[in-house]
Amino acid sequence: MMKKYFYLLALVCATSFFTACSDDDDDNTPKYETITFEGSNWTALIDNAQYGGKMLYGESGMGFTEDNGVYEWTDATTSLHSKINGVDYGNGMSWAYWNGGAAVSNYHSTIDEGTSNTQLSIPADLAAHSGSNFLMIYGSPVLDFKDGKAHTMKGLWITNGTFFLNVMANGNDYCAKAISSTQISVVFEGFKADGTTSTGTVKYTVQNGTNSLKSWQYVDLSSLGEISSLKVNYEASEDMKGQYGYNAPAYIAVDDVEIYK
Repeated sequence: MMKKYFYLLALVCATSFFTACSDDDDDNTPKYETITFEGSNWTALIDNAQYGGKMLYGESGMGFTEDNGVYEWTDATTSLHSKINGVDYGNGMSWAYWNGGAAVSNYHSTIDEGTSNTQLSIPADLAAHSGSNFLMIYGSPVLDFKDGKAHTMKGLWITNGTFFLNVMANGNDYCAKAISSTQISVVFEGFKADGTTSTGTVKYTVQNGTNSLKSWQYVDLSSLGEISSLKVNYEASEDMKGQYGYNAPAYIAVDDVEIYK
């Protein structure tokens, strides 16, 4: 009788396990693509200098004066696209990473080494979320889709770079170090095709008091619905603001971007 009981229990467990696996493989489950930023085409987009390199700042290191050869990329599978921002400073347009952009990186440094010269780095003891490469997003760039269609983003993984982490721990000439009341969130906002109609925002806290995000964390973007573009921005407590707004280094590392098919 005892043998029969164990046999039936094993059969129930096996059936339950099989059902769970079937649910995971259910054809009704929404499918998505993951952009890992791995492979030779992505690695070729990593500048050989973290600050002032020719890919992100042009031949002169002072920005591109023409919209020719400006740093940009498009994912071949999902058509997600990014191009560094162009700004007119009064003497014509200039494109450079300091205006905002999403740069492919595989750089690491210690937190104490975190400065503008290591702006594309995440901590030395932290790997990319997968593989070796990731994005380092600076400022308020816009990611869009090259195919001109609306897409639903499932989510992505984020962490802080070493420049941000060093300033939060020690401060610098432009920003005081974090205190117990400091709050900083990265904000992802979706937009319709007209570029002005917002579909909503998703916020994630990257600095809570003196505690900084130092690991990869998942941000669910599915609530934004179908979007034609995604803008990155920041919200901060008053101690992180100055005459011109947000004072802290406006960097966020991103990896494994998931987009529904």
